[in-house]
Amino acid sequence: MIRKKESVIRSTHLQRDLTIYEWELFDYKDVDLLFVQDGEDYMELGQLEHSLTKLTVHDRGLVLILVPPGNSFQRYDAYHPNGRDHERYLAFFLKELLPSIKEELTSKGKYIHKLGLLGDSLGGAVSLSLLCKEPSSFTTVLMQSAAFSEGNFSQLQSVKALEDVRIYQVVGKHEDEFISPITNQQLQILAHNRIMRNELEYKQGYVTYYEEDEHHLWDFWRRDLLRALNYFLQT
Repeated sequence: MIRKKESVIRSTHLQRDLTIYEWELFDYKDVDLLFVQDGEDYMELGQLEHSLTKLTVHDRGLVLILVPPGNSFQRYDAYHPNGRDHERYLAFFLKELLPSIKEELTSKGKYIHKLGLLGDSLGGAVSLSLLCKEPSSFTTVLMQSAAFSEGNFSQLQSVKALEDVRIYQVVGKHEDEFISPITNQQLQILAHNRIMRNELEYKQGYVTYYEEDEHHLWDFWRRDLLRALNYFLQT
């Protein structure tokens, strides 16, 4: 059974309200905590709940924090390194949302073991941005077809090492064809993921990497989701 809670958080950094969804599986004091970018899309298009029902029994609880970014333009501004709200979004996440959730769980007598990030496309890219900002805060990053840009590579260069971080990276072999509906640019998603894999391994990240015969579509990420979630729980 999944216990669900919906709340609204007022961000002083973003100067707007955000709706946050909290889902909890397996009633244990020890928990793994996973933050999900594009939260509503994962609920609806990614059929997240269906994947959760297929998880094998785990010896710890699982808490998911689903974070919707707003409309498509707010999403770009928050998630993309060139977005006008990118730094403010990182500050909201790391200085407001993350401490609030950790405090809430601690007050309930929960002990957090793993702390992870999950995201698709730009949501995968901003997950890397958050990791680069505070690499010691996270144990695991799950990136489905992350839409990396030059800004993400620059962010990674500022990180000394990622030797304690588990990284799940999946991309489709046909994703270089994808054109951003916001910028109208071809994003070279496959090529950038191949380069990023090498850069992450150079930084001593423990990378599990998959290339599939897929396009830049939610149907791909939905079918891959169970494997990604099991990676988070089992590594």
